[in-house]
Amino acid sequence: MKKYKNYIIDMCTILGCNAFIYFISQYIIKNYHLIGSALDQKIPFVIEFILIYSIWYPLVIFTMFLLYKYSIDKYNKTKRIVISSLIIAYICFFVYPTTVVRPEVNSYNDLFSLIAYISFKADNPVNCFPSCHCLLSFIMIYALYKENNINKYLRITLIILFFMIIASTLLVKQHVIADVIGAFIISILTTFIYPKIKEHLSWCSFYFKI
Repeated sequence: MKKYKNYIIDMCTILGCNAFIYFISQYIIKNYHLIGSALDQKIPFVIEFILIYSIWYPLVIFTMFLLYKYSIDKYNKTKRIVISSLIIAYICFFVYPTTVVRPEVNSYNDLFSLIAYISFKADNPVNCFPSCHCLLSFIMIYALYKENNINKYLRITLIILFFMIIASTLLVKQHVIADVIGAFIISILTTFIYPKIKEHLSWCSFYFKI
């Protein structure tokens, strides 16, 4: 357990802050914008995907654990990318807060309906742009793709699951296409522009040592 002390602290801090920002913003932000398109309206509501949508947190935690175990350098790099991406996402939440129109789920006749009901009650349709589910999924996909020390078939399985999570954000009507595109753009900026930012922001050296 001592070996993974830093990993545990990192995950508790990052995911704890993420949950806190989501919670507190709902009491601060009053006016939300709808940015859905006609194409979004054509995407069906597939309640079965709520199960995939709900495993996002555990999957991110597990992937970061694998990176920590097999490549501490890759873990630290991915951690910095995650932090940078979430900071940008939080700024978006407060500068241009968005919401989505979701279908109501009032029955608990099956497992998927029950999970959807609990999920929708716990996760209000706010802070949608960019989608953090998609944002961290894109980052995890790239990290897994580049990390050869992890078992090949495990990496492929995780990558497929993360792509399914991205799809699930649209299929359970928690996000719209613009949220996914925004997440992709931010992940590209923080993943590939980060080395250049590090060179020019020497005054933030304490951050890059996190």
